[in-house]
Amino acid sequence: MGEKYKHADGWTSDETFRSMRRNAEQYKRICKENETLKADLEFYKSIFTTHSNSALFNLRIKTINGERLWVDKIKIYTDYELLNKLDKDDEVIEWRKPIRCER
Repeated sequence: MGEKYKHADGWTSDETFRSMRRNAEQYKRICKENETLKADLEFYKSIFTTHSNSALFNLRIKTINGERLWVDKIKIYTDYELLNKLDKDDEVIEWRKPIRCER
């Protein structure tokens, strides 16, 4: 009984179980990647419902507490509440600076 059981296809039982474990791990990884891609797709499709009147090149992806949202860089100057909630990056810090008067 010292020999490992050999299946008809030539695999030993240890090889079969290792292969099954690798397949299960790969399946979990692919499912997680699939969920991430679905969430990304829904986020990008949300442009058409949330910012239908904005030019696409004016939209930026910003975050509030790590959650992504679309921000129109032209309209953000009038929405102080949203501007103050955004996570700070270089662009948001620039938006928060007062606009200088022109003559």
